[in-house]
Amino acid sequence: MAVEKQEGRVVGLAVTRETDKRELPENPVWETREPNDFSDFGAEYATTARRPYSVNRQRKKGNVTDRDDKFGWNEDVTQHNMLPRIEEFCFAEARRTAKTFSTAINAVSGEFTVTEEAGFLAGSLILAGGFGIATNNGLKVVDTIADGKVGVVTVLTAEAAAPKGANIKVVGHAFPAGDLSIAKVGALVVITSGAVDFNDLPLIPGQWLFIGGDAVGDQFADMKPGYARISVNGIADDGASIAFDKTTFAVPDDLDDDGETKTLRIFFGDVVKNEDDPDLIKRFTLQAERFLGRDDNGRQSEYFEGGVANELTWNSPMADKVTVDLAYIAMYYGKRPGALGPKSLTAGSTLLKALGEEAINTTSNVYRLRLSVIDPETLNPTPMFARVTEWTMTIANGTSANKAQGVLGAFDMSSGMFEVDGSFTGYFGTVASLEAIEDNADTTFDAIYSKKNAAIIMDVPLIGPGGGALDVSMDEAVMIPVTTAAAESPFGHTILFTWLPYVPNVGNATGG
Repeated sequence: MAVEKQEGRVVGLAVTRETDKRELPENPVWETREPNDFSDFGAEYATTARRPYSVNRQRKKGNVTDRDDKFGWNEDVTQHNMLPRIEEFCFAEARRTAKTFSTAINAVSGEFTVTEEAGFLAGSLILAGGFGIATNNGLKVVDTIADGKVGVVTVLTAEAAAPKGANIKVVGHAFPAGDLSIAKVGALVVITSGAVDFNDLPLIPGQWLFIGGDAVGDQFADMKPGYARISVNGIADDGASIAFDKTTFAVPDDLDDDGETKTLRIFFGDVVKNEDDPDLIKRFTLQAERFLGRDDNGRQSEYFEGGVANELTWNSPMADKVTVDLAYIAMYYGKRPGALGPKSLTAGSTLLKALGEEAINTTSNVYRLRLSVIDPETLNPTPMFARVTEWTMTIANGTSANKAQGVLGAFDMSSGMFEVDGSFTGYFGTVASLEAIEDNADTTFDAIYSKKNAAIIMDVPLIGPGGGALDVSMDEAVMIPVTTAAAESPFGHTILFTWLPYVPNVGNATGG
């Protein structure tokens, strides 16, 4: 019996990276995605009919002469599902902290047996995950590093053969007692260490980190724990100090805390930004496959090759989930009937299940949203509005297909300027916000989401504000819509994302 229809509920999506345009690695690993919706997903054909002079005034049947191939989808943001996608839209590889797989645990020596120990230091804070015994997972402090071994202060339970995928990842650093001090120097906050060379840590200007821990002994006495951004020239040449130009915590003018006997901690993570060094700009190409149910012979699908990132929109609506709209332009479109089966299920391929994590929401997971006029005299300038109802941020690459005779679709892609634009709606407070727009003031934006001891931070260092026509309605609060056009900043980038795999409890958003 012929197949008469397919249900939308059976449709699925998987993606994988190519080694070169339209070329997969020998054993590709496909990721199952969790789309909420599809947009511009498919091939759009153009046909050209023959229109010769004819006494009967009828045209002749034409031919397919062109095809535009593109795919896109909307997906919820979770803690771990978007970093590769952001890499693709920023045309840059993430700067990741050290991570290694562990095959066993020696309880006597308190060591993880690892496949690679590079990047781990004495004092490194690591997050262990995937081990069979629960107490072996979680936050640990490294004390020894040897060939194929990483030892920690915490007592471990022996696992002769750790589960596949068990790993440890650097998420911060613990400083010796009394070593780390903090002071306000001009308009910056500076932390100084006598025992640790900050150049040995995976930190760069513009990156955000978290200073302090949950225990009183892991916090400065004169400053609450919080998030902070490393300034343009923030890492001293000798590695003895780091300066910060943005903080989420109040900074007393007389801040000068020597740390006494405190065992201070800082937490950091993976960073993606659009790179200013041409040698670090990297275009990724992607293959995507959408499953389309079954025909009489098996599972069928449609697929794209040579997909290049075009436009991403980060959506942060009120009282809802945070989502992203992703749009790619591809070089080739194909179909696979059930007799062939999906590409992602062919021999040699691996299809990973979706992570299935909880979505980040805009009510209880927002630690901070701040659009402010840049003020070199303070780390906490007054925001343009105190409360935001909704906002979006769009990354556009201006990607277009390169077409040529003899090619149905495209043989390559070209991309234009890297542009980041935003749209915000907030509660109007004072005319200072309108004056900032009129003056074309230098503004900056950051968004911090955190939940379950992890965080995602978006930072846009330099913005030109626009819009501003007030929305006034009877019996309602006055609202101010603001548009933003980001530009290359003194850091050399337009936008930067930081993923913190671990933050202490005091770094979690409270929804208050």
